[in-house]
Amino acid sequence: MRSFSKVLSTRFATATLLFGMANAAQAAVEVTSDPALYSDKICALHNSFGKDTLVRTSVSIDDLESLQKTVKANATELESQKRTLSEQARQIEELKRNSGSSSSSNTNEISGLKREISDQERAIDQLKRTVEELSRKVK
Repeated sequence: MRSFSKVLSTRFATATLLFGMANAAQAAVEVTSDPALYSDKICALHNSFGKDTLVRTSVSIDDLESLQKTVKANATELESQKRTLSEQARQIEELKRNSGSSSSSNTNEISGLKREISDQERAIDQLKRTVEELSRKVK
């Protein structure tokens, strides 16, 4: 995570330097090589009618790192759900092949497994949407 802070600090310093040169008379921004703290807030360039200004946001470095951890955890969970779903689909196919007759117990078991798969597909879709949403927020 330190490299993330250094890259962020470098980008911030570059943006601040460019902003400072263009608007030296308007605002004083000190650029240092100190590492960023987790509680530090992220700045953003705001363009209003062709004029760029540096504005504070409510997003902290800690928020970004938490978001990154959440995205990774969700991606891991999504992969786990996909493996479970594949295994259950394989089991259903095996049950279909092994059942010569369609007894009611096998049919009920297959129906139950199909419901489970449907539930898990919905959960995977929800996780996928959450991961995509969090990914967009990180970018």
